[in-house]
Amino acid sequence: MKWPAYVMAVTTLAASGAVAAQGMPESQSKTREQVREEIAEARRDGLLPYKRHDYPPSAATIKRNKELYAIAHPGDAAVKEASASADAK
Repeated sequence: MKWPAYVMAVTTLAASGAVAAQGMPESQSKTREQVREEIAEARRDGLLPYKRHDYPPSAATIKRNKELYAIAHPGDAAVKEASASADAK
């Protein structure tokens, strides 16, 4: 008696799992290197707040963070390009 109920339960679970798997989109996960690059870009752009209570960072905080990044990374080409474009404005 229990055997048909067991077979029916397993079949139902298998079918529902297949349906659920079809409805889910493929994950578009990022690699660690992509995440590191995004964090480095956010630091260059001054978007990472220095203090946790200043989020989202204000314009003054962004400006100061860019200055601090430029001081800490004088050879960074992206900093030079950003400062050159800021000077042109």
